[in-house]
Order: sequence, then C-alpha cells, then structure tokens
Amino acid sequence: MKTLILKFIILGFIIFSSCKKESIDALTDDQKLIQLKTDIEIFAKNKACSGGDNCRVVGIGNLPCGSPSGFVIYSLSNTDEKQLMTKVNEYTELQKAYNLKNNTVGICIALVIPTVDCKNGVCTAK
Repeated sequence: MKTLILKFIILGFIIFSSCKKESIDALTDDQKLIQLKTDIEIFAKNKACSGGDNCRVVGIGNLPCGSPSGFVIYSLSNTDEKQLMTKVNEYTELQKAYNLKNNTVGICIALVIPTVDCKNGVCTAK
C-alpha cells in the first residue's frame, strides 16, 4: 500500500513539474490585451495620496480612429511612473496593431480626459 501511495506521489510530482506557466507570447491577441490591462490596473491600484498634485491620469489603448480607449488614474507617490508608462505604451501599441490586423471599425469619439483630485486620501476623478 505504501508503495502504491509513493508511486502516486511521484507520478503527481512528475506531472506537476512538467507543466509550464503559459507565457504571454503564447496567448491570443485578445488574451494579451486583457492580461496587459489587468497588469496595468493592478500596477496602478494603490491610489493613496496626500494632495491633488500627487494624482495623475494617463490615456490608455487605441480606438480605431486614434484616441485612447480609456484612462488610468494613479498616484505619483505610489506608482513607478516610468514603469507604468512602459506598460501603457505596450498596451496601446498592441491595441493599435490589433485594430489594424482585424480591420476594427467604430465610431470616432474623443473621450473626455478626466480631471483628478485627491479626495479622502485617494486619487479619484472629479
């Protein structure tokens, strides 16, 4: 009985160790966009602030007519702005390429850039 349990444990270990985490390169374009946007949202999650000059907003993504598809509000004191911009640019370029590749069309709207302020210690849109 002990050898049977040991065999199952070893088999489980072999199966588990042979599994690879799916790299972002193996994902579809849709999945990459979702993953990148989630990463950005998590990266800019801590919006704690001590004053309105500590809050920022950045356009993210690319609508078919060229404007951003959304905005991310973040706190300068809690977000590495350089890393955030790298992630935002990667997402925007991927969405732009996706739109071109798939001949995506849509209405041309210009989203209003939200103004941000520090309310109750958190960066928020006014």
